[in-house]
Amino acid sequence: METWSSHTKKFHDRNGSRWYFMFHHQYIEDRAPDEQPYALYFRNDERTVFGVLRFERSKDNPYPSFAAVTRKIMDDDAFRESLIGEGSKKVWKGR
Repeated sequence: METWSSHTKKFHDRNGSRWYFMFHHQYIEDRAPDEQPYALYFRNDERTVFGVLRFERSKDNPYPSFAAVTRKIMDDDAFRESLIGEGSKKVWKGR
């Protein structure tokens, strides 16, 4: 089973540009909740930057909060560049 959900909060980077975030959770039978994989997709308002941050297990996420990871993606250019991928663009079609 899998679920998709978009975050409704308005996110802005240090330059005032708007960003969007969407979760993709996969549920694998016989795995504990902290062992489940998930991905955080992101894009900018202009639809010129698309990327995804994946975790094979939710407990592998080193960020203390959702706010910390979104800030890292929005404001750390080198980090964000490592997550850019054309494949992540298609999840935003129609959204």
